[in-house]
Amino acid sequence: MPFFSKTKKGTLGKSPKRRAGSLSSLTSQDDQKDENIAIKLQLDENELIFDSATGQWFSESQQGGTNAANLRKQNITLQEENNALRLKNDVLMDMVVALKADLASRSKELESLANGGV
Repeated sequence: MPFFSKTKKGTLGKSPKRRAGSLSSLTSQDDQKDENIAIKLQLDENELIFDSATGQWFSESQQGGTNAANLRKQNITLQEENNALRLKNDVLMDMVVALKADLASRSKELESLANGGV
């Protein structure tokens, strides 16, 4: 018995068209065509508002602006400190590699002296 037979037994036919549109709230927002939708985001004491015309976020309160400036300064300070620590780490790793190479050459030298050859 073939899967796609043309017999009327067991066929369903076409489904009826939907009468109502989508029940999603997203499509209803698209129908409004409102370009100036205010999106607000609350992060701790800061309230950020999205300006859909420019596509950027801005802070409504002055306290949030100063807090952002303080966070930028702290971020720069921490980045500088991180760079200094990376530099120190690189110097220490170079010292370890040099000492290990020196130790390897001295151990070979001691082996050759112990075997009786120069």
